[in-house]
Amino acid sequence: MTASRSDRRAMSRREFLRLAGIAGVGLPVASAVFAACNPHGTADTTTLAHPGKFGTGGVTVPDTPYPLARPSAPVTWKLLSDNPAIKSGLAPETGTLKVIGYPDYIYQNILKEFQTRYSTKVEWFSFSTSEEMVANVQADPSRFDLICTVTLDNVGRLIASGVIQPLNHSYLTNFENIWPIYQDPFYDRNDRYTVPYTVYTTGIAWRNDLVPVDIASMPNPYGILWDTSYKNKVRVLDGARDVMALGLLDHDESDVSTAARSPLALAKAKLLKGAKSMNWKFDNLDYKELTVAGEWAIHHTWSGQVAYYVSYLPKGLPITRFSYLWPPQGTARKPGILQNDVFAVTKGAASPVLAHKLVDLLLEPTYALANYGYEGYQPPLKFIDPDSIVARGLIPASLKNIIITEDMVPLGVAELELSPATTLEYETLYQQITAGAGG
Repeated sequence: MTASRSDRRAMSRREFLRLAGIAGVGLPVASAVFAACNPHGTADTTTLAHPGKFGTGGVTVPDTPYPLARPSAPVTWKLLSDNPAIKSGLAPETGTLKVIGYPDYIYQNILKEFQTRYSTKVEWFSFSTSEEMVANVQADPSRFDLICTVTLDNVGRLIASGVIQPLNHSYLTNFENIWPIYQDPFYDRNDRYTVPYTVYTTGIAWRNDLVPVDIASMPNPYGILWDTSYKNKVRVLDGARDVMALGLLDHDESDVSTAARSPLALAKAKLLKGAKSMNWKFDNLDYKELTVAGEWAIHHTWSGQVAYYVSYLPKGLPITRFSYLWPPQGTARKPGILQNDVFAVTKGAASPVLAHKLVDLLLEPTYALANYGYEGYQPPLKFIDPDSIVARGLIPASLKNIIITEDMVPLGVAELELSPATTLEYETLYQQITAGAGG
């Protein structure tokens, strides 16, 4: 099984500062850092560089020279003369297709079929964190052809830094299979630079034989993560964005990309309380920690991780002992994370036609379903529905609710791109929380 997300780790403060210098697209990093660390909370007075140069719409932030996409403020990215899409009607290249991606994030049998179909070879370059991917691609995008995948909090950064190229949709013959809501997404109107690959929710998994609580009917399902009855038996996803989102959502703050001090302070206080009173373990390895006795009873996790459980069950532990809740589907309709990752073709790619062709193959029903059956993270495609997925045996009936439908998308919120100053603030808060000490 893939370790695509499970091995992601949060970067250190030093690593963030290093990457900010690489990935900042000429950002005034120093002023951003000073603003984030300013104990008086005064505003950064840096002016926005090149307003409108990279795209229209979005929100403008003083220390970020490109618009930040939000559902209420979509961005249409500009097509620049020095970074055109490839021409139509080109033959697939004869060289190697170089993919940079999470480890094992496309089913090997599909890659073998692709190599046979196009008489090519796929060379895979692994990364374990999105920050690592950004640094590698920005250092030399021409080393790669395809990114598998880009998280939404990095789309604007990669477009504005000119390291991914516009797509030519004439090569994407199966594009219409994508859910309509993602055929014109707020983060990249008209999918000019990106194509959706997977969609997933963040919620709560638990051992229903160890947790005799109807979590779905709780006034606040997130509260189970703070229930001291389960001290030492609760796990929380590891990473600044996921940890801070949990604290914000627990307080009914649906903007999990907020820069406002008050909700962030409330989230920090509640998260510190959980870290201390519950002795939380922060990890993304729930599916590797399935034991009959129950190494964990409750795990804050991604829906795609839950899909792995059936392949990692030890003898004597049936899959029916696990339940999952995405909080918007609970009685209280609490806000919850629902987001997607995307493909992108690098600027200067040696095999851009092959890159388009691999994306297109993964939009075909036969290959998309085979990939989903192996990969566990769901593609947002029209022919995927919960009943048929369960009938095919791809997901067990008891966990049918991890399958996402298009009508769920407007109910969710996503972790979106932040300014450098806000990114540093989230990382600093995260480090304080996981250390179990305030700052």
